[in-house]
Amino acid sequence: MGKCEICGKEGEGLSLFWADHKDLGYIALCQDCWRKLYAENLLVGGTGSGGGGCCG
Repeated sequence: MGKCEICGKEGEGLSLFWADHKDLGYIALCQDCWRKLYAENLLVGGTGSGGGGCCG
């Protein structure tokens, strides 16, 4: 079980996303915090994953 590194939310069934925060580096985020940080342009573009990788 994981924990959102911004708001501290945790629990059974919580989906966490990994994203590259402009100041904090790679962190685990709940969906609400991811939306907020994305809207505030605090995430590095092209990041955000539920655990899968990307290549290209």
